[in-house]
Amino acid sequence: MRSRYGIAEYENLWQTDPQHYGCVPLQQVSDSLQIGAQDVAMLIDKGALECFEIGDVSEIRSMVTLKSLLIFKSARASMMQDRPVRILKILTEAACSKKTLLYGDVMQSMGLTYQDAMQRQTFKKELREATRKSALFEHGLLISALLVYKIQFIPDDDVFLMAQELGLFTPGKDSKTVFFKEQLDRIFRYCDDGNK
Repeated sequence: MRSRYGIAEYENLWQTDPQHYGCVPLQQVSDSLQIGAQDVAMLIDKGALECFEIGDVSEIRSMVTLKSLLIFKSARASMMQDRPVRILKILTEAACSKKTLLYGDVMQSMGLTYQDAMQRQTFKKELREATRKSALFEHGLLISALLVYKIQFIPDDDVFLMAQELGLFTPGKDSKTVFFKEQLDRIFRYCDDGNK
């Protein structure tokens, strides 16, 4: 998939078909995909991004074709649009099994890394969407309460913020621990009653 051209050959290809051969420098690809340069290099090596190697200056040696970048971003976007549905499915299965799940483990199963702040924000947004789509939501139950942190065994603060926005929780008045336990009990009871 990777081809080598001299600068003159590359320029000729670009002039004859800029839509196909238009190129993007690695740093722009990294910024556009919001991933590090090493991850971009790995995508190139795996053939997910088509790359031209031109010249000898390290900054411009590797250029990713605009076409392959757009195809990759489109495929990734459709996969990401599906993520809230996948999150909801995992949480629904956990609810029916009367289990809580570790926040970081579910993030990892979605291809995200907990240590990355941007990926945590993305996951939080998708988790909210999954929570709203749940059949439990109309009963004042937040399925996202099933995701807990390993050490504290309590959900992310966003669960309490969402509960506050819905009028289910009042900081300072309500205990997080009591609210969390009530949510779990009600979620598990809901599933026991044959609802899914």
